[in-house]
Amino acid sequence: MNERLRFVFGVHDHQPAGNFDAVIAGAVAAAYHPFFECAWRETDLPLTVHCSGSLLGWMREHAAPTFDLLGQLAASGRVELLTGGFYEPILPMLPDWDKLGQIQRMNDFLRESFGVRPRGLWLAERVWEPQLPKVLAEAGVEFVVVDDHHFALAGLDPDTLGGYYLTEEQGAPLAVFPISERLRYLIPFAEPGEALRHLEARGEVGSVTLVDDGEKFGVWPGTHRLVYDEGWLRRFFDALRSAPWLEVSTFSRVLDTTRAQGRIYLPTASYSEMGGWALPAAAGEELEEIRQRLAVLPDGDRLLRLLRGGPWRNFLVKYPEVADAYWKMLDLSRRIQRGLEARPGDRGLLAARERLWQGQANDAYWHGVFGGCYLPHLRRAVRSALIAAEAQVAAAGGEPPLRWEARDRNGDGRVEVRVCTRQLTLTLCPESGGALTELAFLPLGFDAADVLSRRREAYHGRIKETEAAPARSDGPALSIHERLEAKEGGLAGLLQYDVFRRASLLDGLFPAAGSLDALAPWDAALLAGPRLAMTHAVRESEGVIRVVLDVAPAGTLPLHVEKSVAVHAEGARLTVGYRLEWAGAEPLAARWGVQFNLALSAGDAPGRYYRLPGRPSLGSRGVAGGQRGLTLVDEWLGGEIGIHWAAPAQVGWAPVETVSLSEAGFERIYQGSAILLAWPVRLEPGRSQELALEVVVRALG
Repeated sequence: MNERLRFVFGVHDHQPAGNFDAVIAGAVAAAYHPFFECAWRETDLPLTVHCSGSLLGWMREHAAPTFDLLGQLAASGRVELLTGGFYEPILPMLPDWDKLGQIQRMNDFLRESFGVRPRGLWLAERVWEPQLPKVLAEAGVEFVVVDDHHFALAGLDPDTLGGYYLTEEQGAPLAVFPISERLRYLIPFAEPGEALRHLEARGEVGSVTLVDDGEKFGVWPGTHRLVYDEGWLRRFFDALRSAPWLEVSTFSRVLDTTRAQGRIYLPTASYSEMGGWALPAAAGEELEEIRQRLAVLPDGDRLLRLLRGGPWRNFLVKYPEVADAYWKMLDLSRRIQRGLEARPGDRGLLAARERLWQGQANDAYWHGVFGGCYLPHLRRAVRSALIAAEAQVAAAGGEPPLRWEARDRNGDGRVEVRVCTRQLTLTLCPESGGALTELAFLPLGFDAADVLSRRREAYHGRIKETEAAPARSDGPALSIHERLEAKEGGLAGLLQYDVFRRASLLDGLFPAAGSLDALAPWDAALLAGPRLAMTHAVRESEGVIRVVLDVAPAGTLPLHVEKSVAVHAEGARLTVGYRLEWAGAEPLAARWGVQFNLALSAGDAPGRYYRLPGRPSLGSRGVAGGQRGLTLVDEWLGGEIGIHWAAPAQVGWAPVETVSLSEAGFERIYQGSAILLAWPVRLEPGRSQELALEVVVRALG
């Protein structure tokens, strides 16, 4: 019998699909490679490593020495590799066939690259749902790793946890190891001796686990200097080796030589911070207040254990833009699966499935301290993969070049109208005034409607106090979750929130005089179209699908609005028409406004500008009268979006900017550009006026 405490220690390394090459290269140089070098020198300390498939693929192509070093560690038995979904998806959100497929894809990669068969699985963001054991067992997974927070929510005391527990679903067994949250906060921010004292105090539990983000060993602010330049990791390994009561081990060794501590059924959960992030802002603030009030009590730690936030799936409610990607992903997954069942081995469908799996990468589907869905390039990577998958499915299935459907596509109980051509896919929401929430340009693989709305976040209340506080030194915080610095001044002034989701073709009636804010005009509106539930009819003719939206006079304003959106088979082109009929007793003098919210790759960056006099950047703010059009140009993406109209109109533009929290602190992020067209409207009783515009998306050159 082994009387020494076993310590399972390792890292989880991940870089999102679509992240910038320079960022990944920096992480490899600052954290992953030096950690592997340290592990290679420690011949008597076996460690655990999980690298996501997207990172492994990048390293194989761009960082061969690091990739080969990891292979040598695995082949020598010094490192136990964990599997996972290849593109690091949130597994519970996937259909089971994609869960199995992504895990098998990862297993095949590890076997072909390193000659190993992983037994355990790293669960992305430790998002656990009780139905997982059955499908994981079918994938050949013997154990998973989650936080001790999950066990606390099941009623167990984290201070007494050790070893592993057994759970099941429909009789399919799975071992579950708890990660020590206390060690997550100590390593590498406290001196090694403090972590050793905590381990020694746990000496009766059999084994203790810590597998945590590899980025905290070199990428997080101040950690490279701490971990390598100041020798923290070397001193930590020395401390582990010198403790006679401690044995560094691997999961497989613990699993093969010790009994389970017992059975457990874990509730839906992730790590404790994620639960707070998943809540609506007001509830998140309340949860944080409760935590602070309990923490000062003598038994506060015990009381905090049963506190939980929201489930991970709340992000699909909190951010409708995220939900749109999720529902698109589900629809594509079903179509691909049906196709492969009918035509196994179809190359077009297999290619579509690979792009689908890339579009399941978790990073753009949630938000926390690491940016997540607030980072446009991560959202763009996911959406681009899904756009490519859809085009491949359509080609493989021989679908007509011009098609449409009207149904509830996103589970909100409302019908959306979707129109597809060879070059363009768009989605209209009749019950939100005909708002345009998708404008995907297939040749370049980007969705121009992907603009994240400005929403209140629970941490926004702390920005003013952060801006007033003196700047920290460059040393690491106690934990990344406590690093609340502002990357620039004046961020509090950006904390304004949107009345409506940032879509396009948001229209309304405005007073005849006075300035209109292109970014937020709705307080001045006499009639706000996004509040109108419109009826719709779809009319198909040769080469054109026309969606006609209609609403009777609303409230006390006797204005009848008909709106039509025609999508043309040839070219990425749509024409939009308005017919405004006035039934009031007195003449109407007003303005009709139409707001677009469009996303390209950046705001104030070279090659991103409006084709207007002076070429103002997409991140600029301005207004011009008597215009008949403007074009947004992105030379980096290689595309442009032109909006043109016949009747002269005033046009204003402004950047859509959010304030979010990342590992570097509070930061401003350009999400897209708001453009507001405003035409004068003068109507006698019983008369009507028609307005029209055209939108064309094209590749440059």
